[in-house]
Amino acid sequence: MAGPAGPHHVPETARSVGIKDVARAAGLSITTVSHALNGKGKVSARTRERVRELADELGYRPNPAAQVLLSGRTGIVGLAAGHQSAEAWERTYRPYYASLTAGAMVEAVDRDYALVVVPARPGTDLWTRIPMDGLIVVDPVAGDPVIAEAVRRGLALVTDGRPLDPEHARIPYVHSDMTAGLPLVLDHLYDCGARRTGLLTGPELDSYTLDSEQAYARWCTERGLPARVERVRDGEPARDAARRLLAAGDRPDAVHALNETYGEALLAAAEELGIAIPDDLQVTAMGDAEPGTRPALTLLTLAPRRIGALCAGMLIDLLNGRAPEPVQVPCALVPGDSTRG
Repeated sequence: MAGPAGPHHVPETARSVGIKDVARAAGLSITTVSHALNGKGKVSARTRERVRELADELGYRPNPAAQVLLSGRTGIVGLAAGHQSAEAWERTYRPYYASLTAGAMVEAVDRDYALVVVPARPGTDLWTRIPMDGLIVVDPVAGDPVIAEAVRRGLALVTDGRPLDPEHARIPYVHSDMTAGLPLVLDHLYDCGARRTGLLTGPELDSYTLDSEQAYARWCTERGLPARVERVRDGEPARDAARRLLAAGDRPDAVHALNETYGEALLAAAEELGIAIPDDLQVTAMGDAEPGTRPALTLLTLAPRRIGALCAGMLIDLLNGRAPEPVQVPCALVPGDSTRG
């Protein structure tokens, strides 16, 4: 028969150990034990250490639901990815988001948060049913419904890409520096002999697309060169837009594509039309390449893993009462086989 329970008696039942068990074993009030375990209240260092040692000995584990009620925090941050219905999703956006998510996950875990990736495609509200403290929204668009709903729910918000709506201008963001990045690749094409460089862009009206188009227009104006923009229409195969651009009478001698899917569409359309790469047409695209490699396409690379880590760190800083400033991440040029340089 078991003896009477002393101050260090470990419960012999199979049930989980609760805070009441720790308080009873320590001979303290539940409030004092709670403060000792959570680092709150006026509890001496000696008492705090004794309570925590006893809790470990008893096998106490905090109740997640109770912790949420007490702190108002779940310890979970979300990442909402868009563009999932686009043709470019499989080839371009999925790898970009995978790298971005990996960077965000490592940063979140390092700072004792969990990261959950949530769908943000039209017609689903699944993400609204997942408890979380804050949300990273990737590539927000004007009138973005995810941002609007997150603001309505009072969630902390950070975006990958500048929010476009004036009422969301105070949301912290991490942003690829297209103002400097696009001239980098356009100058490369110019140095390789191109004088009629076109731009193949898409239907997504996010800050990445808009900033790229504006940087292209400025560059053409400053160089005194003609601008030729072709947009992949919503739901249209990228190759159709590429063919339209290359079959025109004033065909460009170089084209920059806003993602690798569009760049590959240009290569396919050029082959179909008998246009030699890179002798008759040079092609560049936004994408990512392994360090030290020479890819088929000359790429203007983003840093998605770094961007993801910066977004997660910024969001956690925001949750901890800091006021993070926007961060711009530079691009880098990786020469490939589709240009002469």
